[in-house]
Parts: sequence; structure tokens; C-alpha cells
Amino acid sequence: MKKLLFLPCLLLLFSYISAYSDEKVEDIYKQIEKMSKLQTPDTYRVTVENKSFSEALEELPADILTGGGEPRVVILFKKNDGVKIVIENIKEEYTSLFSMYEEYFKVSGISKVQNPIELREIIDKEKMSIYKVEKDAIVLQVWDPDEEMMTDNYAFFYLDRNRMVINQATYYLDGTPYMKAENSYKKYGKYLMPYKIVLTNMTDNSNDVFYFEDYKFNN
Repeated sequence: MKKLLFLPCLLLLFSYISAYSDEKVEDIYKQIEKMSKLQTPDTYRVTVENKSFSEALEELPADILTGGGEPRVVILFKKNDGVKIVIENIKEEYTSLFSMYEEYFKVSGISKVQNPIELREIIDKEKMSIYKVEKDAIVLQVWDPDEEMMTDNYAFFYLDRNRMVINQATYYLDGTPYMKAENSYKKYGKYLMPYKIVLTNMTDNSNDVFYFEDYKFNN
């Protein structure tokens, strides 16, 4: 009886794998682009909460504050331009003090699907392939588009098969995993937006957590 039950399950597994075995990277991109139009606004603004941010903001000298409110870190997003991280309520010349953290958002893979033009660059340089298909995810292997060779330095993006967002990104250096980003999402009206990123250093198992609050949409 167990064998009889196992056979249909096996056939179902093979059928679902074969459905994606011929899937082209270009087809995946088209699905991502389609879902991005539905799930991501053209522009948005969101406050980013993080322990290190809070500590750094407390240390800002008083003479650079505008007095318009407590300083806070926000992400400004625009399709085709990507993300920009600024500090609000401080003098203009200092608002980009945390701009280096824009890479954290890109490392998470979130911007690759919210702003598909970033993924387009990787595909056009033939630096992305479908590594495998899991029950709930399509695993994409991605290399740095600025590097000529596809080496042992790469990333795996775990793309949600239904929502077409990246739930996890794991980065490898010389074939060894060294960093992982785990992304969580919530619905805000018709939009599916990140509300948390857990960034883990896999060499010492330390992590950094980023929360996204108070979204403002312009469309």
C-alpha cells in the first residue's frame, strides 16, 4: 500500500521539476518584472530601524540637527534608480552619512526584484542561472556582473515561486558560505513590501536586523 501511495507522489514531484527544467532565465525575469509591477510602487519612502543606526544617531553632534524632529534613517526608492538611504532632520550636507548601507539592501536581493533593471544587467552579462527548483523556491545562482569569469564567488537567491520575491540570499567566497540575508514581507494594501531583513555573518554567526516601518507610497 505504501508503495502505491509513494508512486503518485513521485510522479507529482517529477512533473513539477520537469515543469521548471526547461524554464529559461528570461522567462523567470519576465515573471519577476510582471509581479514587480503589481507588488511594488514606482516610488516609496520607509523608515529603517536598526540597533547600530539608533546608537549612531544618538552620537550626532547637536550643530548638525535641524530641530525639525528626531533624526531618522529612511530609504527612498524609485524604480530604475533603486534605493537611496538618507538621514532626515539633519543638515543637507550630512544626510548621506549612512549611504554605505545601501549595499545591505542590495545584498538582500530585495532591490533585484523591486527594481528589475538591476537583475537585467546580471542576465545580459550571462551571470545568472537556474541552479535548482525546490518545492517553494526557484534557486538562482548569481555572479558579480562586473567580473569577467564565473568563479567560486557567487550568491544563491531563493526566489519565492508564487510571489516572485527573494526570501533568502546566501553569499559564497571561494565556495564557502560567509553571509546570509533572510527577508520577511507584509502586505500593505495592494503592495508586498519587506518589513525585516536579518543579515547573518556565517563565519561567527553574528547578525544584524533591519526593520522597515511607516511606508509612504506616492502612487
